Amino acid sequence: MATMGLEDVADIVWSQCIDAKPDEKALIASDASGERLEIGEALLKTGKQICKCRLMKMKPTGMPGTEPTPEVAKAMLKADIVIAPTKNSLTHTMAADNAAKQGARVTTMPGITKDIFLRTIPLDYNGIDAVNTKLKEILLNSRKLRVTTAAGTDIAMEIVEGRTIVNGNGIAMKGKIVNLPCGEVYFAPREAKSNGTVVFDLSALNKKLAKPFRVEVKDGHAVSCEHRELWKILTAAENGTNLAELGIGTNPKAKVTGNILEDEKVRGTAHIAFGTNAPFGGTVQTSVHLDSIFSKPTIEADGKTIISEGRFLF
Repeated sequence: MATMGLEDVADIVWSQCIDAKPDEKALIASDASGERLEIGEALLKTGKQICKCRLMKMKPTGMPGTEPTPEVAKAMLKADIVIAPTKNSLTHTMAADNAAKQGARVTTMPGITKDIFLRTIPLDYNGIDAVNTKLKEILLNSRKLRVTTAAGTDIAMEIVEGRTIVNGNGIAMKGKIVNLPCGEVYFAPREAKSNGTVVFDLSALNKKLAKPFRVEVKDGHAVSCEHRELWKILTAAENGTNLAELGIGTNPKAKVTGNILEDEKVRGTAHIAFGTNAPFGGTVQTSVHLDSIFSKPTIEADGKTIISEGRFLF
């Protein structure tokens, strides 16, 4: 099989993930330099052959979940399709949420590198969707979760009836925000109800962990954290300690690299984020959304084990 280049994979994004139409307007918001710009330029070159496509270069926002400039946010509102290969995540921003509410198909690629782009996006999207759909169904019909690991994680949380469970299958849909590379199912647990301990052992703040760290959660908020840099960021933001998300990775091509974009998609891992959860069904909107990853979770839904040490039992 011939080696794929950036434009080959960009074509997969347009054809399999976005399904762009000739009369649609597409905005690519990328970093102003570096690998994300190269990916943006490849997306522009292939996209111009399919639809009305423009590239807008932007400065990094400084933190995942921080809003882009008003100029970028305004341009997003005018687009039918938004693709964002950026250093810092736009996924959980009001700019992305507002564009989706206007009917845009929003695809974010926070922290994407050429290696991740080339390796993890050529994928069996039907296969990923089948796994994600089964997992989403189980979660939709459950109310109480317990997550444990051999490393010491033991946390209980609640699923709110009727609240969104996101199928991160990489397929962009009108009015929705998706992430590439794909391969996760995630949701916002009930605020003020999560309690327990999480031991993160894989990655945080876009770095592989040299050693695990512990976070204690009480009534839906982190109350202590052994990772000093993460704790400083979370406590500096209003409601930054809110337990915002539980996610489960399902992508068989993803591997732990220290890049959160990829690490949270690794099949058989789980991640918890603190900060914003409003864009995917929660009630908290703040200036941060930070995921940390842990390995081999055992997850019980209403007392029934659905994942055992990272192995799916469904």
